[in-house]
Formats: sequence, C-alpha cells, structure tokens
Amino acid sequence: MFRRLAVGLLLLPTLLFVGCEDELPLGAIAQVGTNLVSQEEFEDLKAAYEAAGRVPDKDDQPKEYESFEQRLAEHLVALEILRQEAPGLGVSITEADVQSEVDRISRMFLSEEAFEAALEKQGLTPEQLARSLRESLLFEEVKSAVTSEVKVTDEEAEAYYEDHKSEYVEQESRDVRHILVSPFARSDEGSEDGSADQRDWAEAETKAERARSEIQNGSSFVTVVEKYSDDDATRDTGGELGAITRGLMVPAFEAVVFDLQIGEISEPVKTQYGYHVIEVTDITPERQLSFDQVKEKIESALLEAEQAEAWEEWLAAAHSRLGVEYLAGYEPKSDGRVSGRVDRNASATDGSVSDSADLSGPSTTEGATESSEE
Repeated sequence: MFRRLAVGLLLLPTLLFVGCEDELPLGAIAQVGTNLVSQEEFEDLKAAYEAAGRVPDKDDQPKEYESFEQRLAEHLVALEILRQEAPGLGVSITEADVQSEVDRISRMFLSEEAFEAALEKQGLTPEQLARSLRESLLFEEVKSAVTSEVKVTDEEAEAYYEDHKSEYVEQESRDVRHILVSPFARSDEGSEDGSADQRDWAEAETKAERARSEIQNGSSFVTVVEKYSDDDATRDTGGELGAITRGLMVPAFEAVVFDLQIGEISEPVKTQYGYHVIEVTDITPERQLSFDQVKEKIESALLEAEQAEAWEEWLAAAHSRLGVEYLAGYEPKSDGRVSGRVDRNASATDGSVSDSADLSGPSTTEGATESSEE
C-alpha cells in the first residue's frame, strides 16, 4: 500500500488566532510576518481539491464551503510559517529531494504510463505532485528538527506502566473446535441458498444432537467433524477454530465457549449459521504482561505524545512570533482558534472539515493504488 501523499501532510495543533484585516495588499488572503499568502496560491490549491472531487457544493452547502475555504487558507498560512522558520532550523528541501520522492512513487507502478494515468485520474499534474511532495518533506523535516531533543526515559515509561497496569493484560483465550450443522440447503455448486424453514432448523438440531451423541459414545471429534460438519473452512482441520478471546465470536457461541471446561462437549448451540457442537481443548488464563513485554510499546506511545506536545508548543510560539493576519472572510472560525487541519478523506458531498483530521491537499495516491495493483 502506498503512503498517501498530500499537500503538506501537516498535523498542526490548536493555535491562537491572531487577527484579520478588512484590507490586505491586493491579491493577498493572509500575511505571515512580512510575507503574503496570495489569492493565486489559494485558488490553485482549491482547484486541486475540485479536480479530486473533494469540495463541498457552494450552493447546497454554503456553510461547509465557507469552512472549507477557511481551512485551505489556514493550511497555506501554516506552510508559510514553516517556510520562514525552516532556515533557522537548518532545514532545506532540494530539487533532488523532491525528485527522489517522485521516483520512489513512480517505481510503485508497473510502467511510467500507469503512473501518469494514476496522476491524471486524481486530477494532478506532475508539477502539483512535486509541490505536494515538497511541502510534505518540509513538514517532516521541520517537525523532525523541532522534536529531535524529545526523549522518553526508562523511568518515565515504567512510571506510566505502573499507573496503567490494568491496561496491559492479556485476555484469557480458549482453543476451540466445533461441528456446524447448517439448516440451509446447498446448491450443486456447494453454496447455501440462505433460506430455511422451521423444519429445516429442527432437522439441523437433531443432526447436531446425533453428532454430539456419537462423540460421547467414543467416536473421535475429528471423525464426527468429517461426517457431519457443514463448515467448509474447518471441516478438513478437525473443526479447529484456534485460540478465541472474548469479543471475536457471535454472542451465543462465545457464551458457551467461556462456560465450558476443557474436554467438555456442549449441547447444540444455535446461531444464525446453524447448530454448533463445541469443545474447548485448552485454556490460557488471563495474565498480567510484564513491563519488559510492553516497554517498547509504552515508550513509543509516550514519545509520540511528547513530540506532539513539543510540536504544538513550537508552532504556537512561531505563530505568535511572526504574527498572522487573514483577509476578512478567510480567517479560521473554530471558536476563535485554529487547528490547521483539513480532512482529505472528506467526500465531495459531505463537505467535512474537521479539527481532528489531517491538513492536506487531495491525495495523490488515492485511487492510484488500484492502478498500480492491476
């Protein structure tokens, strides 16, 4: 699967909104420090969204459309902040960097023609792809520089483990095998027709009881599975379902599984699939996972959280330090604060723009994945 590319891929935090102006220089929608964000850049980005079919209808969804435009403006402001701050962090994105990413993506396709067709399907030009990649790389490199000093110590990780010990428990699991007797008739090709009347269900129950009786009278479970089971997926493996934990099976089946003792054969159990005869062959009790077993997972989660916090603090400081002004009508309106994120997964009709979604342009690989796998 491809990494989904977008214009920026910026996961920006909630930042204080600085202000808006009724008048900015002609052709500008925002100002970051002394630099302007142009109307032309804004329209180009919006056109890319439109080509990808990800813009709410202006007439039918006026509020969503207005919010969408504000998020695009917010995105461009965020990019300008990164551009201005990058040199001070020693970050620069070269043409070679961008071309390397283009080449990497191109190699995922069977041919250059398939790659070009995928871009065309997304309504993207090679230039738009390159710009999207440049902005993605800018975000990645700036964020990496900002968060490079963030570390998680063993002491922090162990303290978190002790405070959240109950979250690190391996559930009880049970090894299960079953015989399924289906009430549904099968076609000559072996498929079920999906309909069964009361008589069919009664016959299935009787057959399941007969299977259980044969096991109790000495027949091996595997032999009875081969004789009676209608479960194509497990009939050739002795009815084995493997290890089951709570929440994996339909309720009626699960309730019996977690009530049986090892080696006990259940009464026929009715589910929407038919009647089951169930045996539990082994039980692995619930157990507390040790710190060493989950240390890496905890450290990774804590590092991600602390990096996000450092990133948000840095962005807020940069936003305040540079000063941001929006042309009236383009300023973010999320309770006076901005998140800097636009949902690239929003459909063209729902107009979704969410504080919790990625700030991005149209995905360059969404839909292209299918092309590369054909």
